Amino acid sequence: MTQAHELHFRWNHAEDVAPAAAFAGRVIGAASSYISHGEIQTGLSDDGRSWVSNLERLYLEDFSDRGNRDLLVAHDAAGEVCGLLMLAWEASSRRRFAVIEDMAVDPSQRSQGIGKRMIDLAETRIRERGVEWVFLESGRDNEGAHHFFERAGFKRQSAVFARKL
Repeated sequence: MTQAHELHFRWNHAEDVAPAAAFAGRVIGAASSYISHGEIQTGLSDDGRSWVSNLERLYLEDFSDRGNRDLLVAHDAAGEVCGLLMLAWEASSRRRFAVIEDMAVDPSQRSQGIGKRMIDLAETRIRERGVEWVFLESGRDNEGAHHFFERAGFKRQSAVFARKL
């Protein structure tokens, strides 16, 4: 069992990109319940029900070219990736805001404080930039994640509808 004090978290390290992409491909790619409209919009899912076959490669591209995004990676005591969070910085003509684009914790290490610690670190980073709002989306059937985010203080704000033509 991993304890929070045995974890190491770091933002935007180039050496984390490939291991984080492999982690995302393995952990996120194992659960179709993770898929939301964002995965369709970004080409990670073609149908909203299954992942594309080159998911790890696409995560590698995304994590390598972060643009206006920050990648937080959690490492366990053995130095292995056990969690990640991708934070995007967005702005409209009226408001600046942050979006948690991706977040995952190794299933064998859930309920040990890793996700909570990543949310806390992201919120600190967001506040340091003077941003007041953070958004995220979660797959319709990803109830475990929904409960986690609600316990972390997030509220359901809307429903998203989509139609493939």
